[in-house]
Amino acid sequence: MNKPEQNTILIVDDMPNNLGALLNYLTDFGFEVLVAEDGESAIEQVEYALPDLILLDVLMPGIDGFETCSRLKSNQATKDIPVIFMTALTDAEDKVKGFSVGGVDYVTKPIQQAEVLARVTTHLSIRNLQKKLQQQNDRLQQEICDRIKIEQQLQIRTAQLETANQELEAFSYSVAHDLRNPITSINGYIWVLEEEYAYLLDEDGKHYLERVRIATERMEQLIDDILRLSQVTKSKMQFDTVDLSRIAKEIVISLRQTSKEREVEFIIPEGIVAQGDEQLLKIVLENLLCNAWKYTRNKPRARIEFGVFQQGINTQSSVDTYFVRDDGAGFDMAKADKLFGAFSRLHGKNEFEGTGIGLATVQRIVHRHGGKIWADGEVNKGATFYFTLG
Repeated sequence: MNKPEQNTILIVDDMPNNLGALLNYLTDFGFEVLVAEDGESAIEQVEYALPDLILLDVLMPGIDGFETCSRLKSNQATKDIPVIFMTALTDAEDKVKGFSVGGVDYVTKPIQQAEVLARVTTHLSIRNLQKKLQQQNDRLQQEICDRIKIEQQLQIRTAQLETANQELEAFSYSVAHDLRNPITSINGYIWVLEEEYAYLLDEDGKHYLERVRIATERMEQLIDDILRLSQVTKSKMQFDTVDLSRIAKEIVISLRQTSKEREVEFIIPEGIVAQGDEQLLKIVLENLLCNAWKYTRNKPRARIEFGVFQQGINTQSSVDTYFVRDDGAGFDMAKADKLFGAFSRLHGKNEFEGTGIGLATVQRIVHRHGGKIWADGEVNKGATFYFTLG
């Protein structure tokens, strides 16, 4: 018979012969064996050594086995140790009493050693499994506690970041708003100089004045973009069915008015709709289509497309994915992570004008709709911007 894992067993019996026989037998099978001859000393040993199992005689001088077991089960430190009674009592009433005070099994005297070994091995296996289960449960409880702490920390950090973002946006809005008046004054003085004092300026003076005017116009555009970025974050959303095809075509009409000489093919299918806030989605399309118009201006004949397709494993889990595609300047995909950052630009100001806020505004609007936005591009071969709306 294979030796089981070493466990500690306490044998409690007032008969030395019984103690000696079981001590030798169980030791031969690899158990560590402790002995006691009465209930009081047994309780002391259990509290000190915490054995894995107890073989407990019922009829002993002093407190009997039932009382000994009852005391052990009332102690938090010893209550889970399995107790097997050894007794010559065979009445059902005695057996029921043994189970009622916390015993897990009985062996009857005279003791059959093989039977004792089988019952001991069985209950130790159960006990060891219970220990492992408790350890796993303790680890799980600790992991849950750790996760709760992390989630609480994340919630605190998220709240702090939200507060910081709100304060930053409020500050940006305030600064941008307060800059309007001095910029307006500067523009007014520029107009006066151009209209009333131009004759006093030489060509260099006029050139410098023109550069000041261009700079103030750029500053006005930047202020407008900052205010718009702040407003799209704070504005209340009104969801409805939005005809994106109609909005896109209206934007195209306005774009064509700005450069009537340009040859640009626009592809905009009918019936592209979405659920969302119409004013905010109009800002999205304005930014994307205006960018496509701007970055294709160096092509003699350009092509800009607005469309939608379904992306997903099947029709039930698919998501409408909208896109704006052009064949213009494109961009380096190695810098794609900078596309949607505020004030971030992938092209120099001498190549294409802009403040670098438009795509950041688009991203915020898309995120407010529960969607995502990304882009593909290649230098001098165009770009495609994709977005979903949740």
